[in-house]
Amino acid sequence: MRIVILGAGNAGRQLAQRLCEEKHSVVMVDVDPEALSQAEAGLDILTLCGQGTNPTVLEAAQVHKSDLLIAVTDNDEVNVLACLLANAAGVKGKIARVTNPDFLNGSTHYDLHGMGIDLVINQKQECAREVYNMLKIPGALEVFDLFAGKVMVAGFRVTLSSPLLDRTPAECDRLDLIQHVRVIAVRRGDELVIPHGDTLFKKQDVVYLVGQREDITNFFSWVCPDIKPFEKVIIAGGGDLGLMLAQFIENEVDCVLLERDEERARYCSAALNKTLILRADALMESTLDESGMNENTAFVALTGDDEGNIMNCLMAQKKGASFTATHITRTDFIPVVEQLYLVNRVVSPYISTTNAILHWLRSKKVHTASLLHNLPGELLDVMIEEDGKLAGKKIREIKLPSKAIIATVLREGEVLTATGDLMLVPGDQVLIFCHPTAVKKIHARLL
Repeated sequence: MRIVILGAGNAGRQLAQRLCEEKHSVVMVDVDPEALSQAEAGLDILTLCGQGTNPTVLEAAQVHKSDLLIAVTDNDEVNVLACLLANAAGVKGKIARVTNPDFLNGSTHYDLHGMGIDLVINQKQECAREVYNMLKIPGALEVFDLFAGKVMVAGFRVTLSSPLLDRTPAECDRLDLIQHVRVIAVRRGDELVIPHGDTLFKKQDVVYLVGQREDITNFFSWVCPDIKPFEKVIIAGGGDLGLMLAQFIENEVDCVLLERDEERARYCSAALNKTLILRADALMESTLDESGMNENTAFVALTGDDEGNIMNCLMAQKKGASFTATHITRTDFIPVVEQLYLVNRVVSPYISTTNAILHWLRSKKVHTASLLHNLPGELLDVMIEEDGKLAGKKIREIKLPSKAIIATVLREGEVLTATGDLMLVPGDQVLIFCHPTAVKKIHARLL
């Protein structure tokens, strides 16, 4: 596939790296020659210096011969206009990143999808949703939604207090919970284990499962008995990301928002209903004391300062926070922060943006390819076609690669457990987990 990326920043380079790994032909366009040189030095791509909304530049990049244009510059208007120009040139796929949430919440008269843009992404909204899911299920290492929120994917670590320790799924004393979720993968050190009925869960295993939100929540309350729901969430940073998270969470838990700037604090106060707004610096010990920090508090640092966010989390841990999470923009910081266990969870706007785009990028049959941060695998959302290879087959009759497993099925809006006797029919959406090396085999055998 020939893909043109507008923008050689962090998001553009992250995308280009992943797309090159998948053997796509990538052309990158940016006004900054130095940024293009850095990208070209580490990636097998073509580069072109120029403005992404200049028809001459787009012509030189041969956008009209491309399959996809991804506009991820720092300018919303440039991204939107470039996609509209690509649409006029007949490009099949157009993706625009926008920072202003008004582009997502505009009226029907100004719907960007109706203008021909296939995917409009706000990376802060993606991050806020990721953190929200994380806070809703304490103990989860990773949480995200699929099938428009009907299905949830979550991962947790097996501890000494876990009722799953040294047991197989069939040996668990809460089969009513086990039968409503589907264990899809186990990470054991550096090894990826595709689970079966006789798989024994061991200490420090990271287990990933799929199910409906309510079933996942009930399962976690049982499988993580030493982790209690948060009584309070403290958010450091009242920018767009912090405000979005507060709007998501304020009706479900006691929420405090810390913002140093008086004008911004007033703006957040007007936009929120139940959140307590404190105009203060989160790095000051007195601020955390005033915010009511206790052992059942989650602290989320969402300022624009990576180093400050890390320090905020360390201070919160010192003050007794049971969970800390931070937003980091510099992707080179993330492995260091995770390896040193400085915080419980790290979110990145560029990883969120890359995932959202990769969701869209698969073929017409495979609607989604969700990368999990902590697991070397992908989730494929496959549509069963009328004349497809899977139509009319029971799940136990399907010969999947050894490193793949069917997680769940969505039929006419209803989530079905992927039992062996379930027969797939045209129109079903099937969620398949697989190792990256098995993706091509799934395409060849099943699609």
